[in-house]
Amino acid sequence: MSKWTADFANDPKNDYALIVEILHNGEDVAVIKNGKYGLELIWFAHGNDLIIPLDWLLGLINEASKRLKIGQS
Repeated sequence: MSKWTADFANDPKNDYALIVEILHNGEDVAVIKNGKYGLELIWFAHGNDLIIPLDWLLGLINEASKRLKIGQS
């Protein structure tokens, strides 16, 4: 069974802004971060189809929306 996890981390490439790294079986597959027009989901190219549990992803997006917007105007 595949395992999905997410880590809230700081981005050293962007003044250590808070980001969410999405991992599938321990491999980075995506990141959620603040962009010019709000939150952005950046999905990295991957050779295999990945089945993403939408309930888990929706909960993660909601949590990211709360935590990444702290301190934003």
